[in-house]
Amino acid sequence: MTPKRTKTLRAALYARQSVAEPEGIRRQVEACQQLADARDYLVVETYTDDSVSGYKSRGDGTAFNRMLDDARAGRFDVLIVRKLDRLGRSLAALEALNAARVQVVTTDGELDLTTPSGRLIANVLTSVARAESETKAERRVFANADRRGRGIPTSGRVPYGYKWVPTKVRLERGTIEAYELDDERAPDVRRIYDEFLAGVPLGSIARDLTLSGRRTLPTKRHPEGVPFSPTTLRRILMSPYYAALLPLPNDDKDAPYDQRAITRDTCIDGAWPAIVTPDEWAEAKARLEHPERKTSPGPTRRWLLSGLALCGVCKQPIRAGGGERGIHSYRCGSMAHFMRRGVPLDDFIERLIVARLERADAVDLLVDRERPDVDALRAERRRLEVSIRQAGDDEQDGLITRPERVRLTKRANARIAELDAKLQAGANVEPLRDLVGAADVRGVWDALPLGRKRAVLEALLTIEVHSVGQGNRRNMSDEAMARTLTITWH
Repeated sequence: MTPKRTKTLRAALYARQSVAEPEGIRRQVEACQQLADARDYLVVETYTDDSVSGYKSRGDGTAFNRMLDDARAGRFDVLIVRKLDRLGRSLAALEALNAARVQVVTTDGELDLTTPSGRLIANVLTSVARAESETKAERRVFANADRRGRGIPTSGRVPYGYKWVPTKVRLERGTIEAYELDDERAPDVRRIYDEFLAGVPLGSIARDLTLSGRRTLPTKRHPEGVPFSPTTLRRILMSPYYAALLPLPNDDKDAPYDQRAITRDTCIDGAWPAIVTPDEWAEAKARLEHPERKTSPGPTRRWLLSGLALCGVCKQPIRAGGGERGIHSYRCGSMAHFMRRGVPLDDFIERLIVARLERADAVDLLVDRERPDVDALRAERRRLEVSIRQAGDDEQDGLITRPERVRLTKRANARIAELDAKLQAGANVEPLRDLVGAADVRGVWDALPLGRKRAVLEALLTIEVHSVGQGNRRNMSDEAMARTLTITWH
């Protein structure tokens, strides 16, 4: 009699991990494949879920959900996993597989869920795994609270300009500093703050960084990083981490993360080196949040005078053109009153600015503009912001009426607008600091990015451009060039 042939069981492999790490998934799959080979199972499919928690539901789009669908459709007989907890922290998955008549086999001990004893063992093991994870989570919560109280950030994505210091290295150094300066990228952050506080638009800062070959931190999707954008710069300027300030956790755990809600009062001192001062961070954040600030970065300027100088006839900002054809030119915004070659005009204005900054009395440009009360103004602004939030809380608690809250808020906002105007007027000194008193003003000027040069120009003078008349002379002397312009020094 011919012996009855044993049916070859079809097997599927499943691997899951909570944290993305390619080697972890690979090792799980290899262990499952070895067990399938040892038992002569026919592997028909492999399912992997990377960066997926065992606690969270795994619905549409996950390999786990696709695996359950295939199990119900009868596409395999056995599911092999490295350990039982890879399926999750509850019995729901096991029950679903049992209903689909699929055996579950683990590489560290076989389980047969079709028998009462197998279900009992699975139940016990799953409960133990859940208890262990909950205990670890509880310890992690207390540990994180203790670290935060000492100014130590939790691990995660490190801010641009810093490097993460592992716990082992901290112990060797005898320090609790979890961040250290990234010598390659920290100067970029300092540059971003300096230029923004000097009045350079975000679009210009992003363009200058890109032209310098600077890119954001590498990611899995973009291994080389991506060019900076105004949105990226805004996040950097709004982040308290660069002032070595650690935000306190929000009482409402379900509330989304909101940089605008973070203030100096909602942070504690962080245990890592600062790149900017708390006042510089607060000033940058206040400017970005000002209600009159444009949310659109506007066009990125490619030439020194475009959008800054005015037409001498209609007083509209002048426009630039012709750069794509290699002929840099300026023209009246209305296109009606003049069109001039741009390079000679830019060169003349640059020589004019450098000559003014090389004069012995250039230091007066700082003295005349700098506000001695800037710290007091910033402190008053922060107090007003707190009073606005307090008024909202008082209304919710029934301590004041809505009209009272509106009146208090309106008065505080009016005063904040006055303070911002004073701070902005005082900030005009910032673009000049590196130039005034420099041994080589021309050298410093030539090294400045275009956005910084435009901020200096805006701080020093107003220019009205007139037509040069017929002929559009190319080789004009400085005296002739000056007669075609109206210069007003601030």
